[in-house]
Amino acid sequence: MRVMCRLSLIAMFVVLVVGCGKRASGGDDSPPDGLDGLVTLTVKPADQTLTIVQGQPAVSAYSALGTFEDGRIEDVSALVSFALTEPTLGGFTASELTTTNGKGGQTQVVANAAGIEGATGLTVVLQQTYSDPSSALPADPAAPFGGPADAGRTPRLVYPNDGVNVPPNLGRLEIHFNPGTSNTLFELTFASSVLDLKVYLRCTTPLNGGCIYLPDAQVWSWIAESQRGTEPVAWSLKATDDNGTGVGTSASSTIKFAPDNVAGGIYYWTTTLGVIMRYDFASTTQTMAEQFIGTEMTGGTCVGCHALSRDGKKMVAEAGGQDDGRILLLDVATKTPLVPFGSTEKSNFESWNMDGSAFVGVYADTGATNFNLMVFDGTTGVVTETIAAGGTAANPTNHPDWSPLGDRIAFANVGVMNTLQMMYNCEIRTVAKVGGAWAPHTVLVPRAAGKNRYYPAFAPDGKMLVFNESTCASGNTGADCNGDTDPTAKLYAIDGVAGGAVTELARANGPGVADNGQTALTSSFPKWNPFVFARDRTGGRIGWVTFSSTRKYGLRSPPGNGTLLWMAAVDLDAPAGTDPSYTAFALPFQDITTSNHIAQWTTKVVGPIQ
Repeated sequence: MRVMCRLSLIAMFVVLVVGCGKRASGGDDSPPDGLDGLVTLTVKPADQTLTIVQGQPAVSAYSALGTFEDGRIEDVSALVSFALTEPTLGGFTASELTTTNGKGGQTQVVANAAGIEGATGLTVVLQQTYSDPSSALPADPAAPFGGPADAGRTPRLVYPNDGVNVPPNLGRLEIHFNPGTSNTLFELTFASSVLDLKVYLRCTTPLNGGCIYLPDAQVWSWIAESQRGTEPVAWSLKATDDNGTGVGTSASSTIKFAPDNVAGGIYYWTTTLGVIMRYDFASTTQTMAEQFIGTEMTGGTCVGCHALSRDGKKMVAEAGGQDDGRILLLDVATKTPLVPFGSTEKSNFESWNMDGSAFVGVYADTGATNFNLMVFDGTTGVVTETIAAGGTAANPTNHPDWSPLGDRIAFANVGVMNTLQMMYNCEIRTVAKVGGAWAPHTVLVPRAAGKNRYYPAFAPDGKMLVFNESTCASGNTGADCNGDTDPTAKLYAIDGVAGGAVTELARANGPGVADNGQTALTSSFPKWNPFVFARDRTGGRIGWVTFSSTRKYGLRSPPGNGTLLWMAAVDLDAPAGTDPSYTAFALPFQDITTSNHIAQWTTKVVGPIQ
């Protein structure tokens, strides 16, 4: 599925010259009375900006001037129809436009008559002030911000980190800040060419010397709907006391909103509880992840590394941890095993094919005899095929990932074996299916001294491949470089089909304000949302990648030595050699008191959310 929402209408009109007209394709070419010989339409006023003030729609009259074959120009407003190319920004009654009252944006005003069209630009600005309902505020909360500037009161923005890109249906994006000295009242501003929003608030949720503000549904809608697919919105903070003794102003940061809502389900593993959690990204009611399965089907054995079929109907999960290899093959809708637990051949890591009929697995721990890629039937769990991939007892295959196009499998080849969970000096390889048979493997990212390369994952376009690389400070076999929550783990990308240069996802890997320059953030185990989305209103494509990390969630810290789940947009059309990633954000629906890993995606959630 390729999601390219809301772009086609806009694309129909970008070729229109402002104020000029042309004949639209299709439709009835017979002109109504008074329009015989019409050649072009010019729409007035040209390139207008209208402002919605405190929820009051803006109103404007438009006119259409027709130029005819004989050279005359006449007002034909009463004979044409007017419309916006972005209808959510308002509508026409005859030639009078009334904007919406809840979002800003940019659009075209189009006049149409007898197949002739004329267009002009329109910018709608949402200008709004808002008092946070959970804050006890003065009668006029804006007044104290007229006080004198005072650099000693400067607040600091902490989260989200600058340059973040978020889906508009994320909903729960927390704002974290340090309040500055002696400040009790805050003015949070979101500003762009289509938005001028000021939110007045107190520090209602203090944490670790700072404050957390969660925009409510109304504030979120104003921002997200105005900024869908457009330029980033800048946000900043002013701080003072109720008397306006002095006003400190923070630096500015930016948030970009993708044009499309993210769909799909996430199933992740919490090591703290030893269970699989799930969240439906397309849900309009679910706010927190729910427990999907625990140990009830494995006789009390911990369920961990897992993989789901693309359609969300089947799951395979490893139980018992490293050096165990028993797997649970599950019907997701009914939460019942397809075969008795532990009755299949052993496997440690798995990945499903496109249609959910099979999955590929690996096993090289105690008792292993097959060190290549094993293909399991997705219903019976029987191994139906072994793919020769150069695996041996000393250098087994590991971490398989089946391309969403079904034509190749990426995997790690172990350089120094301990267990498949903790191994060293891996390289990234692929096998491709050619003429119905699997060809010999290709080394995509070769082995290198002092490096461990593992956890490959194909993007939903089947081309870009993201993988982990750790840098070993204590030799090739140090505990800091064994592929198991390595502190130096970072995300890198390569063309998974053609190979070539490796590029770091530097912005996704990058530290946030609260990390204070720390770069060893354990950015590990990348997994992709299964869809390709529009990058912005001008075109292009992005995918969304999730990973675990020990980095600070703003003022919040991961539990103990654990990790939390993060997500970043990745430009699938970025020029070769350039960083395709955007700044990452923490998944707000996870339980932040548990250590969370392996956010596996499906196209949809199967079975009811409790």
